[in-house]
Amino acid sequence: MKNAKSLRYEIYVPTFYNNKKPIEKEKYEVIQRKIQKQFGKLSVHSAIISGCWVNPCDNQCFVDNCFKYEIIVDNNSKNKNFFKNLKEELKDIFNQYEIFMICTEVEWI
Repeated sequence: MKNAKSLRYEIYVPTFYNNKKPIEKEKYEVIQRKIQKQFGKLSVHSAIISGCWVNPCDNQCFVDNCFKYEIIVDNNSKNKNFFKNLKEELKDIFNQYEIFMICTEVEWI
C-alpha cells in the first residue's frame, strides 16, 4: 500500500519565450532527465494548455501555451526543496518571470 502522505506536483512549462520565440527542445530534455534521475519517474502531458496572466510588476499581459509535467512523490522536506529550487531554475532556463507550479496532497485509493 502506498504512503498516504504523498504530494502531486504539476509543472506548467512554456512552449515559447516571452519574446514569442519557440523554446528549444533540448531544454525540455534536460529538465525531464533531471526529474527522472531524482525520482525515477515523470509523466508528461503533451497536450497544449493555453492561458494568460498579468505580470503584477508592469501589468503586462502574457498569453502562454504550455504543457504539463506531473509527478507524485513522498511528502518530505527534501522533495519540497527539490521542487522549490527547480522552479527557480526553470525561471532562469526558460527566461520567464514566473513558472506555474502547484502541489496538492494525494490520497491513494
